Amino acid sequence: MKGIVAFRRGGPDDPLVREIMEDKGLSEVPFYRKDRANAQGFDLHACMQDWMAYVAERDGPVNPDRPEGQDAARLGALIKAKGLALGAGDVGFAALTPGMINLGSEFDLPSIISVIVPEDYAKVLDGALAVEREAFETYVECARVATLLAAHIRGLGFKAIADHNGTSDIQAIPALNACGMGELGRHGSLVHPIFGAGFRPGFVITDAPLELSAANIFGVQNTCETCRLCEQNCPPGAIRSAEDFVVTDGVKRWPVDIPTCFEASRFREEYCHICVDVCPYQHKKSGDPVRSETYKSFMKKRKLAGYRTPSWFIEDEDAVLGSDR
Repeated sequence: MKGIVAFRRGGPDDPLVREIMEDKGLSEVPFYRKDRANAQGFDLHACMQDWMAYVAERDGPVNPDRPEGQDAARLGALIKAKGLALGAGDVGFAALTPGMINLGSEFDLPSIISVIVPEDYAKVLDGALAVEREAFETYVECARVATLLAAHIRGLGFKAIADHNGTSDIQAIPALNACGMGELGRHGSLVHPIFGAGFRPGFVITDAPLELSAANIFGVQNTCETCRLCEQNCPPGAIRSAEDFVVTDGVKRWPVDIPTCFEASRFREEYCHICVDVCPYQHKKSGDPVRSETYKSFMKKRKLAGYRTPSWFIEDEDAVLGSDR
């Protein structure tokens, strides 16, 4: 099965990033600079190397002695339990389709497993660097969980190939949606009922027989029709109006204006995660009182900073938010 979807990595070698960089007359992409003034003590490039280290283990030999009695329901339960034990927050299953695979990649396996690892939402109160560190370290966790889960499935006698930031063969949103991980929001991210959009994904492509997950519809898109929080808080205004949507394979989605998004997410030194963090589904569906209080405190800080300002760093907090808040 060959992939049919163009993929934008968004890193310093991404063609669009390079084009914008040249238009601005820059020799480096600000977010990826190793000497960022406010990023002392955290090296995002080290995290990239950490997830790349898992690439060599994404595939391997399959146990020829497949255990007996592995029907789809029991096998799915075993795989989900193993994924959760490894550190995933949720696990789901779907049939693999060409629309889930990037151009230039292909698989001869029929199914895909999504694993999501939640981020610690409390980090939003500590500013952009804390959120950045949490996001990148969670990406490393996704690579670890997907790699170990794939190895476990091969041990059960089935082919299994891990996919994560180090390999990037899979289109995350279509796969997550089909695996029942949540509903697509206007900010372009998938919203999980417990974790909101505050998670990172990994995947396993396999020939293990699995009972496929059902769609997980719980009102997100209805809310997005009238909620404008991500739109109003996006620093460069990259999130489109509720009326500006498309339908792909029967799924409604709001495309984010990527070049505009890059103005905040690549061409500033600060990490931008704002659209995800202001989404009310950080607590709206789960009803978690701790997340709810964190959300209220965070939104108060966003109001003080200015809704469309970029994120702040905790060491700059008094200067940005005011010392008498």
